[in-house]
Formats: sequence, structure tokens, C-alpha cells
Amino acid sequence: MNKNINNAKSTLKVLGIIAIVIGALGIIFGIMSMGGGGILAGNLASSASTMSQTDVEAAATVTGLALVAGAVVLISGIFTLLLGIFSVRGSNDFSKVGGAYVLGIIDLVINIIGIILGVVGGGGFSSILSSLASLVFAACIVWAAKTIKDYNAGGGNPGNGQLPPQ
Repeated sequence: MNKNINNAKSTLKVLGIIAIVIGALGIIFGIMSMGGGGILAGNLASSASTMSQTDVEAAATVTGLALVAGAVVLISGIFTLLLGIFSVRGSNDFSKVGGAYVLGIIDLVINIIGIILGVVGGGGFSSILSSLASLVFAACIVWAAKTIKDYNAGGGNPGNGQLPPQ
């Protein structure tokens, strides 16, 4: 049983660190995208008088999409960062693994919905493949957190996230 817990602890820690890096990058890219959308809006406002109505509408659409996409990436980055933080924290202290477990399940559900929408909406192969990779990532976090949670509930945790001597 200790080998299974060691595997779960290591898996949760490694995936947590990866999630922290991905989340931080998502936050940076989200902010950059929203900033770019703001710059586009400023340029649109200053040059709208010299553009045709069709060009203004197209530029406004692109500006809006950049701002919305930036907000989505920013929110996703924050969620992923929190998932990573809770995963690392749960791998270090088994009594705190509940946050990683709950966020992992939420991530799992979001990825399942994303795959369904990608298939129904005619998403490309790379989009569906990316969603499947995210699904596997979330499933591994849920498995590791659940394994640690069950071990902790069974009284196997000495209280500090360390495994008992063998």
C-alpha cells in the first residue's frame, strides 16, 4: 500500500508543479491578450473616422474577441494555478488534499464538456486531442488526490503528509 501512496504523492506533486507553471503562463497570456485587445480598441477609436463601416465592424469584432479570449485565458490560468497550488499542498500534507480533489473533479467535468462541445461543434482534431490530454491530466490529479484522501481517511496518515516507516 505504501508504494501506491508514494506513487500518488509523487504524481500529485509533479502534476501540481506543472499546473502551477501552466497556470502562471495562462495568467500572463490572458493579461497580454486583454492588453492587446485594449490597444486594438484604442487604435480603432482613433482611426474609425477614416475606415469604412465594414472595416470598423470587423475591427470591433476582432477587438471584442481578443478581450473575451483574454478574459477566458486569464480565468483558466487562475483556476489552473489554484489547482497546482492545492495539488502541491495536498501532496505535502495529506490532510489538505481535499482542495486538489474538488478542483480536479471540476477540471475533469469542464474537460468532458469541452470534448463534447468540440465533437458536436466540429472542432478540429488538434482541439479535441488537446482536450483529451487535459482530460487525462485532470484524471491523474483526481486519482492521486482520491488515493491520498482514502489513505488519510483510513487512518494511514501520521498527520504531516509523511509516510509511516516501513
